[in-house]
Amino acid sequence: QDEGECGPRGDDADVDITVCPSHRLEKVVDVPNIEYKIVASVAGCNFFSYAVFRCLAASDFNAERERDLASTMIVMPFAMLAPAEEDPPAGFVEADMKAALARPRCGGFAKEEGKSIAMVLLGDLRFQRKYQLQIKSLQCYADRHGYLLQVLTGNEYVVCRKYNDYFFKKHCTVAEWLETQSPNTVAAIIDADVVVAVPQRGLERWANYPADIQLYQRCLLPEIMAGNYMVRNTPYARAFLRKWANYNFEMPSGYSSSDNGAIHLVVQEYVQADGFPKCLDMYKALKSSVMDLNPYFNFTKCVTDALGPPRSWHSNGGVVAVWPRFNFWAGDGVYLSKQGNREMGPVIHHGIKDTLDVTGHYYANVARCELNSSAVLRSKEEFGTSIIYMARGYPEYFAQGRQCKGTALRQCPEQCLQTMSCLPLGDKEPP
Repeated sequence: QDEGECGPRGDDADVDITVCPSHRLEKVVDVPNIEYKIVASVAGCNFFSYAVFRCLAASDFNAERERDLASTMIVMPFAMLAPAEEDPPAGFVEADMKAALARPRCGGFAKEEGKSIAMVLLGDLRFQRKYQLQIKSLQCYADRHGYLLQVLTGNEYVVCRKYNDYFFKKHCTVAEWLETQSPNTVAAIIDADVVVAVPQRGLERWANYPADIQLYQRCLLPEIMAGNYMVRNTPYARAFLRKWANYNFEMPSGYSSSDNGAIHLVVQEYVQADGFPKCLDMYKALKSSVMDLNPYFNFTKCVTDALGPPRSWHSNGGVVAVWPRFNFWAGDGVYLSKQGNREMGPVIHHGIKDTLDVTGHYYANVARCELNSSAVLRSKEEFGTSIIYMARGYPEYFAQGRQCKGTALRQCPEQCLQTMSCLPLGDKEPP
């Protein structure tokens, strides 16, 4: 990572595998970015971080084949990635290969649709230092999938300095940053206390979802989650974020969970759900401390009852979507048993504050982006079964039975949660 855009191969250039005849390499030195201190100067260009790689000779990767194949990454040109049958049909010829390469590829859908995915994290230098290993896992993930990882401190924009609550300042900062980006940007806004648990799978499923704002139900609490969300760079989304930030000046005297309480009212007002005045009054009346959470959760229940099941609302020229529990790209790690699956469910675990969880559970070597796969990854069957069993134990958060009440049949947990394929309902879809 260079200072400015002075790198010899462009701004923050990644490794160039084409210089290796074998197209195989290994990282031998990895100096991370810590508080943006200059760690090297080359030809007049300063660098905050750098990595050194060596090309692997044929003898090297022949030996490597003897290792566990599950932990081996094969690097190939992106253009070669295409859906193919496990066994080529009889008579498969070069023309068939050319036709296969011409079909839509299985990776990078967001880019092919003209979208650019960014991951945005807000944290002052103290937080960046505290969560540097978690942030390193995000950088590994961004590099792997070709995303931008943008770390902001919250002091970049004068207009946001009026917010004395850091969490509300976060949403103002994101809105201002989006103003500087291409209109095709889709940004995943991420808390600092997260770790990438499933680096193999990208964010395209959610980035391609047709909504300006995407939020999700918190795993086992009666609220919408504020820390991790996704926005498209649209005027509607930026206005939503600024509206959210302005609740900094409307906070009640009691515990309101800062921006997490406020997001409920912003959603309720934006989608024009019934009961907004009543829920707003409950919010303004919050006077209890954090030692008594009943008033706060009574307030959030007022909003979530008015909203009904998670859906995509079309209102005033934009779309706000709330995803069902365990079906967004982020989820609380503790409720996921700190496990994941390559094909389904959240890819990022929230609430991972202890660095020992990063180094002792999630990663074998986070500096080398090596996941501790045996500890984290589970089969679809095992992972899905554990989640549906949990859902059956919490009827207050999950509709019960295959013909469940309170939502559409296709959103019943027994129909979709085991495969983590539950989607938001449509705008006018019953109930």
